[in-house]
Amino acid sequence: MTRQVPALVFATALLFSAGPAAFAQTAPAQIVKQRQEAMKANWTDYYRDIAQTLRSPNPDLALVATKAAAASEHVKKFYDLFPPGTGHDAVSESRAKPEVWTQRADFDADLKALVDTSNTMAADAKKGDLEKVKADWTATAKACGGCHGGPEKSGGKFRFEEK
Repeated sequence: MTRQVPALVFATALLFSAGPAAFAQTAPAQIVKQRQEAMKANWTDYYRDIAQTLRSPNPDLALVATKAAAASEHVKKFYDLFPPGTGHDAVSESRAKPEVWTQRADFDADLKALVDTSNTMAADAKKGDLEKVKADWTATAKACGGCHGGPEKSGGKFRFEEK
């Protein structure tokens, strides 16, 4: 117990020596970093594999079902990764436009469309319906573009173009 008290006092002093400004600057930047990593993971962990198998001569619908369902769950996390104060005006590395917050209902609807199209694709893949899955893939790509219009460097309704 006696060793814990000095350590606690030191930790508390260290915490308060950083001051509130350090927390105000760090938290939004950390959220933006998490958001950017989550967005990249959307492609690398889920949708890239779906795209590749659907381009192959014998698409793996089990893979599509698994990856699409996982992507849907992953995208649901995005609702919490866009709190106010994490736009480009607050964190220069952010490419989120002010419209994310000024048109929040539209933004949330676009996220929901991505979740829904991913869920539909997973369900159709489980049924083994390749033609529906291909149509679902097109709808999912369109839902992705609802926010940022295209490839990684592109801009769009809710994302500034990368310079």
